[in-house]
Amino acid sequence: MIEVRTQDMTAELGVTVVAGFLGAGKTTLVNHLLQHADGRRLGVMVNDFGALNIDEALVDERRDDLITLSNGCVCCSLQGELSASIESMIKRRGGQLDHLLIECSGVSDPERVVNVLHYPRIRARARLEAVITLVDAALDHADLSPALRHLVASQVDNADLVVINKVDLVDEQDIARLEQAVLLPGSRHVRTTQAALPADFVFWPASSEAPTFRRVRSAPSPTTSIEALGLETLSWKREGAVDMNALSALLHDMPRQILRFKGVVRLDDGRVLALQRAAGRLTSRELEHWTTDESQLVFIGEDSPSLWEWLTQRLDRL
Repeated sequence: MIEVRTQDMTAELGVTVVAGFLGAGKTTLVNHLLQHADGRRLGVMVNDFGALNIDEALVDERRDDLITLSNGCVCCSLQGELSASIESMIKRRGGQLDHLLIECSGVSDPERVVNVLHYPRIRARARLEAVITLVDAALDHADLSPALRHLVASQVDNADLVVINKVDLVDEQDIARLEQAVLLPGSRHVRTTQAALPADFVFWPASSEAPTFRRVRSAPSPTTSIEALGLETLSWKREGAVDMNALSALLHDMPRQILRFKGVVRLDDGRVLALQRAAGRLTSRELEHWTTDESQLVFIGEDSPSLWEWLTQRLDRL
């Protein structure tokens, strides 16, 4: 059956945790997302704040440990106690933001941040949407100490999506060996150059504008589209209630080639659930104020006709 986790329905601020070992490209990814915010008001929290190299032309105001940007984004450093820093950011700017990015230290385990985000006083204001871990394809992980290899393994283990970065610096055999050594069975992962992860992996396409089925293949920009990575999206929506048993079976059987999914469904028992894969597991939260009779789901996955045929058939059963 579908897991329902109680969460305060005022928690409208989505949070993505960016993790990875030193030099893997976390700050590069954060900068990339800031540059492709496309009108979204992002909040960014990072340990090494100065490494963001924010274009001075974008800086609207600097005050204390917070920088306000002209595109509506704000950035601040993680200082002192983690929970206090997150609470302070949410209290100061949470109501003005569309999404919050938290960049972990390169020598920290994202599980600590995940645990803090589950504190009741924080969970009431913000919801964890995903943990994204970057792995440096050019780093010989075999040279790391056992303790550091364990850290990298934990960073990967806690990820919803693993980004194998800097693939332009090594050959295919090296990448394949790294993936075999670092990734867990069934790990969802993509390869990138210069951490150019399409923003749809973090912020999602606007599924409310989707027809009943829409598979996206066109690539408007090679640096910002999922199609440039050889992937596809499928957006699905329908009026009326969704069969709960059929939905549970779909989520249970979902292939690992589906890298990310998210959506809102109205069940046949009257409940409305927001679904996503977050912190390595399926989570759902019950919505009290979903104003339409419509269910919406968005999937991102590998470019495989058989995969999308399977998914389409299962969605038809809902």
